[in-house]
Amino acid sequence: MMIRTLSLMLCCCCAVALWAAELPVTGVTLFSSGVGYIQRAGTVTDDAVVQLSFKPEQINDLLKSMVLLDLDGGQIGTVSYGAKDPITKTLGSFAIDLSDNPTYGQLLNRLRGVQVEVNGESVADVGTVLGVETKKIAAGKDQVIDVEVLNLLTDGGFRSIRLDEIMYLQVKDDRLNAELRDALKVLATGLDNQRKPVAIAFNGKGERHVIVGYLAETPIWKTSYRLVLGEKENALQGWAVVENTSDADWTNVRLSLVSGRPISFIEDLYSPLYVRRPVVQPQLYASINPVAYQASVVGGAIFGIDGTAAEAEDDSNEGGNGQWHAVSGKPQPESAPMNQLMSQSVQSAAAARDLGQAFEYAIKDPVILPRQQSALIPIVTGPAGAWKISIYNPAVQAQFPLYGLRLKNATGAHLMGGPITVYDGDVYAGDAVIEDMQPDEQRLISYAIDLGVTADHNEGAGTEEILAITLVKGLLNVQRKFRRTVDYTFAIKDGKDRKIMVEHPINPGWDLVAPKEFDENTGDLYRFILPVSAKDGGKLTVTEERTVKESLRVMEMNAETLVSYQKTGKISPAVRDALQKVIQAQGKLTDLRAQRAQKEQRITKIRAGQNDIRQNMDRLDHASDLYKRYVTMLDQQETEILQLQKDIEGLQQQEDAQRKELNDYVAGLNLE
Repeated sequence: MMIRTLSLMLCCCCAVALWAAELPVTGVTLFSSGVGYIQRAGTVTDDAVVQLSFKPEQINDLLKSMVLLDLDGGQIGTVSYGAKDPITKTLGSFAIDLSDNPTYGQLLNRLRGVQVEVNGESVADVGTVLGVETKKIAAGKDQVIDVEVLNLLTDGGFRSIRLDEIMYLQVKDDRLNAELRDALKVLATGLDNQRKPVAIAFNGKGERHVIVGYLAETPIWKTSYRLVLGEKENALQGWAVVENTSDADWTNVRLSLVSGRPISFIEDLYSPLYVRRPVVQPQLYASINPVAYQASVVGGAIFGIDGTAAEAEDDSNEGGNGQWHAVSGKPQPESAPMNQLMSQSVQSAAAARDLGQAFEYAIKDPVILPRQQSALIPIVTGPAGAWKISIYNPAVQAQFPLYGLRLKNATGAHLMGGPITVYDGDVYAGDAVIEDMQPDEQRLISYAIDLGVTADHNEGAGTEEILAITLVKGLLNVQRKFRRTVDYTFAIKDGKDRKIMVEHPINPGWDLVAPKEFDENTGDLYRFILPVSAKDGGKLTVTEERTVKESLRVMEMNAETLVSYQKTGKISPAVRDALQKVIQAQGKLTDLRAQRAQKEQRITKIRAGQNDIRQNMDRLDHASDLYKRYVTMLDQQETEILQLQKDIEGLQQQEDAQRKELNDYVAGLNLE
């Protein structure tokens, strides 16, 4: 109802102008988090209402982020938009409920008490609706059908009219007619879910400049790079992939690209909410298959690279890449190097600016990009430092190293992560991928398999050594050292020397023993640089150690285990003697337990025999000699059982005393 009332106000108030044309898009800022800030600008005169339209899914971002400016003394009025109630709820609010898709008869039944005019081939009358009922009517011999009839109260009395005979029916109540039309309009609006109008009121006098800004979901802008390696200089060129998926053309738009990830989410502010349920979308990161090398946290600056070309001494890494000509695949006539031609032909169209939490590329010239079109815009051109090296990581490629570069960002601009195509001179060398790089930051990239080198890695079986044993307060404290080695071996097949960077995983708890120093440490990897000659090949042995301490309760250890610790060479004489006493005491306990067990078994055997004797006695005459002999035997056995029980009790007492003595002895030891 508010929208209809507002529409009447706008139509009736002749002092307010409705701007049918949308404000043109004048500025776009795209973020790498999947949102864009859209700015529209134009002029209005006096009190005006600017009409914009948006997709329903854009309304939440609009309500959350919209910024309105009236720059020449005006004021912002009301921003009106259609409420987003479920259509069935809206339809249910009208006098004539169409929410359940009623039939003709059901609709007329809801008009009870309303005056209608009915016309048909054989009927014409005006009356008040009493209701609709179903009657059975003969349709032929022995055939009856159900027919809906409309019951009316007319000036001539009650009248029933078959619905299939009515050709025209008009509701005589103007108010109900309007309600019915409004309900049908709501239905029609529900069918058109492509665009939703938003009316923005600007109040003031004279001609004024106004701005409307808001966030909208946009495709993530992407980057791709070209790196050309030259004899003296290297050239890096970065391009931004920008997509205009909106319904508005970008004509002379100020475009900025921001390589930051501000937190962005969707909260449903458009729908009437009875329970507040924000919808939060996770940040979107590209899934990348190529190797993205971590930045080093220790080392990595040892190469001293700048914007110059790869060092000449490593030109041996150029071959074996399956290379092809950058343009035609044919030999190129002598001309300027490709890196110089690229720098001359393409200039960066963006001015880079550090925003602290992000980095902005502001496109210098206005951009023209029609809707549903994409563009490739140069944003970075400049020198790059590059030092050639082969990189071996068996988790990436077990048989061969990869051709790689240590790349230094010498452009002075932030580089957002993306694919990078490497050209060696004017020859395609391979593809790589980089993560975000700050100015002057160095990063490894790999772009091809080095088939001129075969690699192998072999993990040794590992060793274990007991370093020390102490005996303190009943605990046997054992210090062990574990050692393991991994051998990396390389053989060169193409006759060219290499420098190979070996990446070895850092295992928590293990200390690096050999080599004593690493060239880089990324936090997850050690990196070692190994010169490999074409004649002799190369080998790197990485040795790691781990020390483990454990405490064992002496009283819970058996004699065999104690003997094994007693025989180790890393034990002091005092601890060895103490263990010998413990072993002897445990031997006595074992003997006592064995004696007690033997006597308990004897009692068990006697009891079993007595059961057999008693069963035999039940079948004998008590006066018989055999019966009397059984009685005597049972008496003797009971005497033996009593003695055995007495012996067992004595053995148990000796065992308890021996155990207490051993516990006291062990608990009192303090042999470091």
